[in-house]
Amino acid sequence: MTVTVPGSLGLASEDVRGVLSLARASAPGVRFEVRPEQIELHTTGPHNRETRLACGAALLNARLALQGHGIRPLVTLLPGQSAHDAAAAIRLGGYQEPSPDVLALLRSLRANRRTWTTFPEPAAWRGLLSRAAEVERAWLHLRSGTELVLCTFTQGAAAEIRAGQAMQRVVLAAGTAGFAVSPGHAPVSLSALRADLRPCLGNTLVPQIVLCLGA
Repeated sequence: MTVTVPGSLGLASEDVRGVLSLARASAPGVRFEVRPEQIELHTTGPHNRETRLACGAALLNARLALQGHGIRPLVTLLPGQSAHDAAAAIRLGGYQEPSPDVLALLRSLRANRRTWTTFPEPAAWRGLLSRAAEVERAWLHLRSGTELVLCTFTQGAAAEIRAGQAMQRVVLAAGTAGFAVSPGHAPVSLSALRADLRPCLGNTLVPQIVLCLGA
C-alpha cells in the first residue's frame, strides 16, 4: 500500500516523497512528519546520542534534497512544542538555485559507494573534508593516518544533531572526490576519547565521533 505524502514547503506531494527518500538514505530509522508549513524529523527508539547523530545525517540529506529543488531550508534544532517535540524542523527560508557544490553532494548521495576508491592521498582530502565539517560548525582532527575525529564546539543534544549533519557532509564530500569515509566500526568510549585528546584539543572542542578513511 502506498502511503500518501502531503505537499509541503511549496513542493508537490511527489517532490516531497523524493526528498524523504533521499533523506532516509543514510538514516532509515528517522521518522518524518510532513505538514504544509514544515517538515519535522523525529528520532525513533531511545532518545540517545546514536539516534540524534542519525537524525543529523537525515537532516543534512533533507536539506540537500530541498536545495536541489531550489528551496533554501530554514532549520530549527529541538524546536519544542511548536514542532511537536521534534529533533528538528525545516521551514521555507526562501528560494535559491542550487550551487555546484550542492549538486555535487547530491550526486554523491545517490552514488554507489562500492565504486569509490579506498586510500586517497592526504593532499586529496584534508582541505576538502575540513571545509565540509566547518560548513556545519564542526571541526575535524586528524588522529592517525586514516582516522579522523569529528568535534563540535559545544555539548548536548543539539550538538549531537549538528555532529550528525557534519558527519554526513564529510562522508558526501569524500564521495565527490571518489573515496570513502565512514564511522569507525569499533566501539569507542567517548569519555576515554575526550580525555585522550584533551591535551591537543583543550576544552574548546568536544570529540563526537571517529571517522575512518577508506572504510
